[in-house]
Amino acid sequence: MSKVFPLLLALASVALPLRAGTHAAAGVKAGIALSGLTSTAEGFQYYLGYELGGLSVGVLQGFQAGFFKAFDLSRRLQLQPEIVYALRGGDASTTTLYDDIVYRIRISYVEFPLLLKYRMWSRGAFSVAVFAGPYAALKLKAEKCSRIWNEEESARIENVKTFDYGIILGLSGEHQSRLGRVLLDLRAGYGLNNIVAPLPGAIPIHSGQDTIRNAYLSILVGYGF
Repeated sequence: MSKVFPLLLALASVALPLRAGTHAAAGVKAGIALSGLTSTAEGFQYYLGYELGGLSVGVLQGFQAGFFKAFDLSRRLQLQPEIVYALRGGDASTTTLYDDIVYRIRISYVEFPLLLKYRMWSRGAFSVAVFAGPYAALKLKAEKCSRIWNEEESARIENVKTFDYGIILGLSGEHQSRLGRVLLDLRAGYGLNNIVAPLPGAIPIHSGQDTIRNAYLSILVGYGF
């Protein structure tokens, strides 16, 4: 991570002053992100608390928004660095015979994607593109929000690591109007870093090297200036 994160920032800084004659367009995007936590472990309690024993961690619905700037490299190819706020995590809420259990893991990040975008189809004011690239992320806050046996709790999760990094793949549509560009993005991200360390004093449920990684799908709408 110590090598990947500075490299992404360096690439973004190189992209910003790209050729003086290169067309550049900026904009904003926001939308819904459906995120989850993938793991090789049989249970999450070893990493995130005993309360998760027996629960299945599913999809958390969150918010994602940010800024981007796209630079034309050719008629079809663009380089697009972004700065994004994103909520990741998982939702283990469930209903039992005796209680409605609420248990959500919420991890807030500032993400720095660096995307290479290829315009594969255009007709009139409409165009469709595919994109891919790496991202690095800086954790802002990690917390668990729970209600078990009518006892509510919101507490920080101290063993979530500060940095994450991964890859992004996506498909975007664009409509050019007199007032600007209306954008629609569908993207998927997968973390390549193990984001959680074992809790101090926890007893492993099995031997071996386990990893927990971020994964998400997001739908974003945006406006380009």
